Amino acid sequence: GTIDFDVILIDEASQCDVLGLAAFALGKKVVVIGDHEQVSPYAVGFETNRVQALVDEFLDGVPNKQLYDGKTSVYDLARQAFGGVVRLVEHFRCVPEIIEFSNQLCYGGEILPLREASTSRVYPHLIAHRVRDASSDNKTNEVEALEVASLITAMCRLEEFEDCTIGVICMVGTEQAVKIDSILRRRLSATEYRRRRILCGNASQFQGDERDVVFLSLVDTARKGEMLAVRSSDEWRRVYNVAASRARDQLWVVYSMDPSHLKKGDLRLRLVSHAEQHAAQSKRAERPNVKFESGFQKSLYQKLLELGYRVLPKYLIGEFEVDFLIQGDAGTKAVVSCDGDRIVPEASVLSKMERQQTLERLGWNFLRVGASEYLVDESRAVRRLVRKLAALKIEPMVENKADAVPKAPREDLREKIFKRADMIRSRLASADKRAVAVQASG
Repeated sequence: GTIDFDVILIDEASQCDVLGLAAFALGKKVVVIGDHEQVSPYAVGFETNRVQALVDEFLDGVPNKQLYDGKTSVYDLARQAFGGVVRLVEHFRCVPEIIEFSNQLCYGGEILPLREASTSRVYPHLIAHRVRDASSDNKTNEVEALEVASLITAMCRLEEFEDCTIGVICMVGTEQAVKIDSILRRRLSATEYRRRRILCGNASQFQGDERDVVFLSLVDTARKGEMLAVRSSDEWRRVYNVAASRARDQLWVVYSMDPSHLKKGDLRLRLVSHAEQHAAQSKRAERPNVKFESGFQKSLYQKLLELGYRVLPKYLIGEFEVDFLIQGDAGTKAVVSCDGDRIVPEASVLSKMERQQTLERLGWNFLRVGASEYLVDESRAVRRLVRKLAALKIEPMVENKADAVPKAPREDLREKIFKRADMIRSRLASADKRAVAVQASG
């Protein structure tokens, strides 16, 4: 008999070459899931002239026959052949700082990051790290490879990174990935390697995959007095889009070139600049002075602090800003929205309602306090809010206002990693010198 499904789902269709079309024969309807801004099949081993000859011989009269070249994905074929594309814009994998690069690079800022930054286990989320006195040769960079391997080894020995999975994406070929993998396998046990799900490869190998922490090794350096050739093609844009969006919690951009050796429009310069900008912002991430939009908001904030609640004003959930986030014990939390304290355009009201519906769908609890109710009877409005918080098992956490003010951001782990990595590199260098001495004496 024949296999006949009602619906066939082809996931990660951006990676499927023309052979993936065979799945269409198995179902009455087909849903093709992919992203034309991600890496397409490489058609490794295909002879272009031979493929074109076969297309001309056997596909004469077939619409868009030029697309059946082995380099066009099933997703792109489906986009050309069918209408009804549904675009999904909500993003849940990366914290907002990480996905922002791809969002601006490929999606015109239309992606809605909905992952709450506080759910990340490590901080900061973006780190730009330049390796000094390094040079590239034949798609490898020995010093940069040792640097990445040392940083990962150090990370594996810090309790803050307990159970974090780790990936390395090399932006030039796979030779650098092989070198880093070789160093790591000498420094880490097989059990640790598997537990961390360590993978070293290129962007194509990571498409559809993710890790808690990802290192990007840019590899390239320029010869003295020369500029690096611009890397800005559509193919490279897709590579950088995939590579920069595989990390859930923390992304390291490790590079050896002087950014002044990169021309305007180069994707490497854009990525390094993005990482450096956010790294600088994270260093200034002490709690800012909050500017309330009304006296009502400021008064309610003060009342909640006096009651001992942990209150975060103007809190960002993904790209959405809410008036207050109130945190309870054991991870309980709720959003408090202040209503009616200012004139709001109709479009803003609709946008706020859509935002609330989106966050409620993700499990967030919303509590609303009206300005008129608060101004008429402040105590009654606060008691009503306290009862609702209690129903959500959110209780005051402290007894005084000073302790209720949110603390500064979590500890920046960079310096701890760098110090430990320096020690590891020193031991590796000493071991290499001893090995050379033994060989010489032999």
